Amino acid sequence: MKIAVLSYPMLFQSRGGLSMKVKRTVAALREVGHDAHLFDANNDLLRDYDLVHVFAGYNGNHRIIEQAKRDGLPVVLSTILNPPFSASQGRKARLLSRLVGKLTGYEVTTSYWQLRTSIQLADQLVVLGNAEGRMLTEAFEADPAKVNVVHNGIAQEFFAADPAEFLARYPQVRQPFVLHTGLIGDVKNQLGLARAMAGSGVQVVLVGYAGEDVSDYLRQCLAASPDVIHLGELAHGSLIASACAAASMVAIPSRHEGMPNSILEGLAADRPVVLTDNHVMDLDLPTDVAVEVQADDLAGIRRAVDGFLASPPPPGRARSVVSHMSWNAVARRLSDVYDKAVAANRSSGGSR
Repeated sequence: MKIAVLSYPMLFQSRGGLSMKVKRTVAALREVGHDAHLFDANNDLLRDYDLVHVFAGYNGNHRIIEQAKRDGLPVVLSTILNPPFSASQGRKARLLSRLVGKLTGYEVTTSYWQLRTSIQLADQLVVLGNAEGRMLTEAFEADPAKVNVVHNGIAQEFFAADPAEFLARYPQVRQPFVLHTGLIGDVKNQLGLARAMAGSGVQVVLVGYAGEDVSDYLRQCLAASPDVIHLGELAHGSLIASACAAASMVAIPSRHEGMPNSILEGLAADRPVVLTDNHVMDLDLPTDVAVEVQADDLAGIRRAVDGFLASPPPPGRARSVVSHMSWNAVARRLSDVYDKAVAANRSSGGSR
């Protein structure tokens, strides 16, 4: 199947989990036999493809889906939503969307309206967990029959991670240390982790891109404790995997997450994890390898970290929890969703 994979135009101008996920998805689809491509809107035509897979229904992506449906194509939408968004909030958003539309002759639309349009037009929806699925059905009135749970995949290098590469590259890092990977900024809450660990004597290693707009935030993180260091952005691959393996744990107490890739990668590298309780993942991670915390509960973050430092899980335990989550498995699951989308498109009068 020839598949066009798209998202909003500026996605690859920033660093983050979604841009990595899109590229990994394309590669995995090719490995299982699909002719998948990152769509070039300046040179390619949607109608030259068999199916369109859009990541995120916001940032104007509803226009992509509208065009694909005009061309008679089946569409799969990975919604990429962050919790919470309740049924009550959905009702308020629909009311405001109608009001804005009527006041402007529908020349202006809300982000909610754009996302709801994407959800309604797509033939199949992909979510990261049941919590995100409930958000779609309750707050966006999505058809439950269209919702498919497909977890993120984990690259093979994390399952075979060796700490030696990272420790040789960064001699300023001392073990034991706590690793935080992700874009520097308030959402990922590096400052909360730094403040929680202040005075512990345990090094906190921050890995992630820091733009000029977060320079003050990064300075606050580094000022929180002399044990906090920032290594900048590391290429995603063996070096990040090695960093996870070298750490005592991966701790990312974010303010919110979709499917926290770095947490899953930490587990694959056989390290326990501390993560936010505000996410859409429903893997039911066992508490002997994963502890959920609130972003502003510094004492809770410290307790979770101290607990794993004092009593780490036995070798192989953390890795065993995610051993089934390969990108190949993701691609096979998406293939099933694509078949459902093709069937739904044909039944509704689509030409493909």
